[in-house]
Amino acid sequence: MKTFFKEIKSYGYLNQLMCILFVLFFLFVSKKINLQINLFGVIYWYVACLLTGHYAANNVKPTKKWKYKKSKNDTFVALPFVGGINILTYGIPIYLIDYFFNIL
Repeated sequence: MKTFFKEIKSYGYLNQLMCILFVLFFLFVSKKINLQINLFGVIYWYVACLLTGHYAANNVKPTKKWKYKKSKNDTFVALPFVGGINILTYGIPIYLIDYFFNIL
């Protein structure tokens, strides 16, 4: 079993699975609390994008070593953007499946 998880981790499938579960969790919570477009909704999706982007960006192994200085723009602009792309990428198929099979 350890070799199985080691092999999956080397392929990066475990990170993909965790991203799907993360997005599924955020979509499930938003549907259960009947989230609408207001200030709370914007803050909720910003934090969801920030958390998803932080997970996605920090679990990728860089191919080259770069001298890089992290700034506030990376934390508050780039990571939510990456998380938003992940949520859109995984969220659209999840919503389509939910529309037809009502899984959420």
